[in-house]
Amino acid sequence: QFLKNLEDVFSFYEKMRIEGKVKYYGMATWECYRVARDNHSYLSLSDTVQLAKKVGGENHGFRFIQLPYNLYYDQALMLKSQPLQGKDVSVLEAALGLGIGVFTSVPLMQGRLLTSGTIPEFGAIQQPSLRCLQFIRSTPGVLAPLVGQKTQSHVDQNMQIMKIPPMKEQEFIDLVKKMVG
Repeated sequence: QFLKNLEDVFSFYEKMRIEGKVKYYGMATWECYRVARDNHSYLSLSDTVQLAKKVGGENHGFRFIQLPYNLYYDQALMLKSQPLQGKDVSVLEAALGLGIGVFTSVPLMQGRLLTSGTIPEFGAIQQPSLRCLQFIRSTPGVLAPLVGQKTQSHVDQNMQIMKIPPMKEQEFIDLVKKMVG
């Protein structure tokens, strides 16, 4: 039933595209793309894209997903449960291969990742929130983290990340190895 409902939603958005009301659409998810295949919540991103093609053709408007990803919720990077060209890959790798942009949610884990010692030190970034954001935005396949901010001071503090270049791919790989090794 879920896939039928999803097909109906995609049909609605494809109609909105034809009418010029939206250009692209996506899915905001919590766990379907970052759980193992045997989990009842699992959804294949490849199957989702195929459904979009069935409804909207090769030039369908399904172009984005949003999912939790941070130093605690690392499944989007670490869990290889998404099929792509005969291999099991992470959802981030699958998204890259399928042309789907990824926005991430809860990059600071509602502030729980900001306590001392939670985040490994890397580079010259001292501020815990900036280290979290740097990790997320440097991850291959991530377009941007979506940050919930309650105060102007949080906005000002987090905007400092714009003054720091994202990590190079090898720096990111080395950091991940350090964290899991």
